[in-house]
Amino acid sequence: MKVSFPVAAAGVVAATLAVGWVVGGRLRPPAEPAPAPLSYRGPMVYQTYCASCHGPDGRGDGAAAAELRPPPRDFAARPWRTEPTPDAIRRVTVEGIPGTGMASFRTLPAADIDAVVAHVHRLATAGPVTTKSPSADEKALADAGFVSLLGTAPPPLALTDAAGRSVRLKDHAGKLVLIHFWGTGCTHCIKEVPALTALERRHAGRLAVLHVCTDEDDPAAAQTVLDRVAPGTTAFVEETGLGAARYEVQSLPTVWLVAPDGTAVGRAAGARDWAADPQAKLVERFLPK
Repeated sequence: MKVSFPVAAAGVVAATLAVGWVVGGRLRPPAEPAPAPLSYRGPMVYQTYCASCHGPDGRGDGAAAAELRPPPRDFAARPWRTEPTPDAIRRVTVEGIPGTGMASFRTLPAADIDAVVAHVHRLATAGPVTTKSPSADEKALADAGFVSLLGTAPPPLALTDAAGRSVRLKDHAGKLVLIHFWGTGCTHCIKEVPALTALERRHAGRLAVLHVCTDEDDPAAAQTVLDRVAPGTTAFVEETGLGAARYEVQSLPTVWLVAPDGTAVGRAAGARDWAADPQAKLVERFLPK
């Protein structure tokens, strides 16, 4: 039977479309998986980013917990500094806590942040709550805005001054040591140097303040800055370049207190009023008798 040209052409077009549909279906990339429901997403994100420190159930007993100072939070333990509301949990999740192992997770997708905040809030509020009364030392640290490091060993610290003299923490054994990490470009750091110098002179022989410059390798250059604001105050630089990392300096100024027996007392980040009552009481509490 003779087939007309229009009919033949239509058949070729139909066959071509059919083949293209089959081949295209095989070559088409697989569809993106649907996002996990919120009820599953929170635990998934938590296990990925949080469980290694806070533990699978939020009790602060993760595999990495033993290495962290301060230790990670047990979500069921009270008191928290603020109530464990979703807003408070979100703020910590996004901003982190300077001077601790709690990093910022602001780069996570918004849906993941929503999910993990909801999951942490459940861990903090759904089960039985335990209450821990802070010791007098812990309360003094908290009142002054310090993170407790009581009983831990401070990292190594090797310092050099403009005269080329080397200083180690052990050189100040028997004194309370305040390590002040500062920078030549940090206005708040430089403003509090005179107050720290006055504090050291007030407790002469019992308190040593070490001003460790973090943005200058030349101790003479760092000394020039301190000579302008607090003549007679010695500037140091860290010999190995590892001091800021070892002492977890994430913002300036950062201070550490080291007890007369050589153990760490606490750590704090940010400028503070060293003449204020909480700071004065904290220093006096740990001075050698």
